[in-house]
Amino acid sequence: MQVDDGLMRGIHWLEPLLPSEGRYPPSLLKSAEQLPFLAGKLSSLLPPETTERLGRLLRVTNTYYTNLIEGQHTEPATLAANSRRKGQKELKQLSVEHMHAQAGLEAVISLRMAKLRWSDMFSPALVERVHERLFKGVGEDERKLEDGSFLHPGQMRSVCGRVIKVGGHTAPAPDSVDAMMKRMQDRYGLATDQRTRIVCAMAYHHRMAFVHPFADGNGRVVRMLTHLQLHYLGMSAPLWSLSRGLARRQDEYYQRLSSADKARRGDLDGRGQLSEKALCEFIEFMLDVCLDQMKYMEEMISVHTLRNRIEVALKAAPQFQQAGIKQECARALHILLTQGEVTRSDFKVYTGLGLRTATEQLSRLIDLKLIDAPSQKSRQIYPGLPIWFADWIFRDLHRRFRPA
Repeated sequence: MQVDDGLMRGIHWLEPLLPSEGRYPPSLLKSAEQLPFLAGKLSSLLPPETTERLGRLLRVTNTYYTNLIEGQHTEPATLAANSRRKGQKELKQLSVEHMHAQAGLEAVISLRMAKLRWSDMFSPALVERVHERLFKGVGEDERKLEDGSFLHPGQMRSVCGRVIKVGGHTAPAPDSVDAMMKRMQDRYGLATDQRTRIVCAMAYHHRMAFVHPFADGNGRVVRMLTHLQLHYLGMSAPLWSLSRGLARRQDEYYQRLSSADKARRGDLDGRGQLSEKALCEFIEFMLDVCLDQMKYMEEMISVHTLRNRIEVALKAAPQFQQAGIKQECARALHILLTQGEVTRSDFKVYTGLGLRTATEQLSRLIDLKLIDAPSQKSRQIYPGLPIWFADWIFRDLHRRFRPA
């Protein structure tokens, strides 16, 4: 018997899942084509050792901004300092779980890349796993819902039967969630070329938010899924933060999500239940955010400007002044960042200082975590990127952006 409760039921409520053939705006296609080019350019700018360390830093960045979008303010320095100490009272467990989840899921995708299919990146099983991973270590206070019940990590609304209203949007009926999630996997998982896959990832971001498969945590989950889909596509997602871009334009992000929830605007607006024009506008917005963040990081890690910012940091950062770090170390630090690793002896030479002074400066830089030395006697040394240093050399990396 059909239940008449006014809720959306049936997979037809998701249509169109993609713009109709021939109805893609040229600007959308152009942006989708730019993404792989910029990603390749970005990944070629740094050696693997520096890329790995920058990736760790940007997990903190991603967590900071996804929290900010949800109205939670956890300072990046606190996250980095305590990322493995779950008992710290000043650190939200949710932030810890987010960073560990991102690292773990990225590793799994990279390890299983040969066996993973594109359709697997939209599977309900992956969606459930991401939600479970984000919330399984979170205490009851963080999982408590408005009605006093508790969020169960990984449990979709099809199981708990919860009806959800977010702002002006009432999510589809719980008993339609499973069919809708499967329909999205079937449609988006068919794409074979890179450009269409990128468009599918952006369209899915909205349609999954529209379905709202969980009682809570949907925003965090869908941003993580988009990140992982881009990671699968080799879009250098570890080197830039989608959530940073969305937080910078949070009002527009919410407005675009809301607009794409709306019904079709007449016969010239596609053939589905929802507005095709608004879906295209949402996809274009997401692509623009990605491109903006890629260009930002390209500028920040450019060898032509990075040296100047390191020199400014050495002059102005109190950490350097208190440790007595000499300006001559700027060149050596720049070489270390752009090469990824050097020997201790070469680093000392790059400073241009006398041996005794250079040895002392190197020791102080290791204490400041600007240099990663595997052991006290290790011959090779690697770049370190503590939050405070990153905030000097990467302009506005962790600036708090509030809605207007």
